[in-house]
Amino acid sequence: MRTTLVLILISCPILLCGQQFPDFKQARYDEDYAFLEKDTIHNWYKSLKYKKLGKKAYVGFGGDFRGQYLIKTNEGWSSELEDDDGFTLTRWLLHADLHLSENVRFFAELQSAMANGKDMPIPIEENPLEIHQFFVDVTPFPKIPISLRLGRQEVAYGSQRLISFRDAPNSRRAFDGVKMMFATDRIETDIFYLHAVVDKVGIFDDSSSPDLRVWGLFSSAPLTKGELSFYYFGFNNATAIFYDGPGMEHRHTVGARVLKKVGFWQFDVEGAYQFGSIGDRDIEAWSTGLAVSYRFAGLKYAPELGLKADFISGDKDPSDQVQQTLNAMFPPGAYFGLAAPIAPSNLVDVHPNATFHLSDTMSFFCDYALLWRNSRTDGLYRPNMTPFFELDNGATSKYIGSQLSGTLMYQAHGHISLGTGFSWFDAGQYLKEVTEGKDILFGFVSAQFKF
Repeated sequence: MRTTLVLILISCPILLCGQQFPDFKQARYDEDYAFLEKDTIHNWYKSLKYKKLGKKAYVGFGGDFRGQYLIKTNEGWSSELEDDDGFTLTRWLLHADLHLSENVRFFAELQSAMANGKDMPIPIEENPLEIHQFFVDVTPFPKIPISLRLGRQEVAYGSQRLISFRDAPNSRRAFDGVKMMFATDRIETDIFYLHAVVDKVGIFDDSSSPDLRVWGLFSSAPLTKGELSFYYFGFNNATAIFYDGPGMEHRHTVGARVLKKVGFWQFDVEGAYQFGSIGDRDIEAWSTGLAVSYRFAGLKYAPELGLKADFISGDKDPSDQVQQTLNAMFPPGAYFGLAAPIAPSNLVDVHPNATFHLSDTMSFFCDYALLWRNSRTDGLYRPNMTPFFELDNGATSKYIGSQLSGTLMYQAHGHISLGTGFSWFDAGQYLKEVTEGKDILFGFVSAQFKF
């Protein structure tokens, strides 16, 4: 963290030239700095973001550095992995965006993720150096809004419940494959076929998995102060493992989402159904999610009060020929917070929450999550959709526990964001039946610099 802060302070003088720039995107390949061609004020930072190479060719560069210090007690609700002094996670992302013409564009990005002070880091925490993205975009028909993307790429859709960038805990997720994109003012549609890239702990050794694939369609259309989206995702995993056994998994997901604002109210409703097979078992799984919030704009700090809830199916009988466990496929690494990384599967959860806008640059978010198993005959899953524990038929309670979290974020500059937060996971009766049932305490501080 000390190195992070020093780098940010050194960089501050050069950042003043970029204050008028648009906000950075979550997917950096969505940024477009072609508007700088008409900018009459020139400096080296603008030359970094836009360098003309020919009549229609130009190149730009950018990056992202994030440092985090994390401390966690009773990881996995057990005292066996006690960590008294915490650990640090750092991540570098550096990219180049080359436009050869209006019809051909190359995008390349390197990623380096490191974990320091942790005894047994996993690949999504420590992946020293990799080609994170390298793809080409081609727009073959000038008058038809269709483009093709081929190569290694980040992909995320909708609420990112099922396919996400996985910004936490450290290394971001990538896929190898092809995507066709169609976009007009009325509708945007992606059709894709992708292999997941497997994170490894070496240098330039990440590779796409022949056994872990996703394909499908995602389409969205604007509503008045809102958005309607629907999707189909196909999924294949040759080495799937669930509580009722392993098998070759062929899964199909159909779903829809409505995001709508009405005055100071905001509504977010999503539902999905899954079918297919795992070995000789049939898949019948489902999920629904609801989020409602209201912003009190006339009050001090413009507080937003909200309520989120998820109802996600779990397997009803591990000995039958039907699998009801929902597979979240590629969820965020911290769907319910970093304190207890649980995949959104076999769960019922309710989250009252509040956000306070302390200033134009500072906000505080707090959340209280109550978690239950949907089915007593199914367990909990990690974010990579592997079972958390051995299935204990003697565990009868559905109550997993509760998690209280708070996060303070400060946008120090257009390029710099700082954050700190905590979580307390109060282990419920189910966790006490299958683990030591220790409460988890988690805290972090972070600094991020983008250019």
